[in-house]
Amino acid sequence: MKLMFKAEGHAPDYYVINDNVIVACKNDICTPFDLSDFPIAGLFQGSDNVSGAPAFGNIERHDNGELVVTLIQQVIASQYPEHKAHWRGLVTIEAADYDPNTCYVTPTGMAGIDDYEIVQGVDVAGNTGWTVRKKEVADG
Repeated sequence: MKLMFKAEGHAPDYYVINDNVIVACKNDICTPFDLSDFPIAGLFQGSDNVSGAPAFGNIERHDNGELVVTLIQQVIASQYPEHKAHWRGLVTIEAADYDPNTCYVTPTGMAGIDDYEIVQGVDVAGNTGWTVRKKEVADG
């Protein structure tokens, strides 16, 4: 199975992937989705919700049998002063390589800025998600 990623304001906290079963978890509620019977040439363009958050973007099974699933990653507003970050999913990975502690969506709007980092953050409303911030300078 291949995974692609889409940035949204609401998403599961993490996923657990075991063969063709994807478990989406949000607020300690975990919902399994068994995709083993997803049909050849099938295409799902919607979102099943987990605790109010969309679990998936697209799901499709190619003619060769390969399953491609777009997972949603939660992002929040940029925490880098005076720079807005928008996000896009550019990465495709093997499902076995998925790490819930990795941001797979890419910030845009940061051209020419080389002192930012992508981290988990909290916005003013208390929402958590991936964000960009100015790199912290180590004392030394």
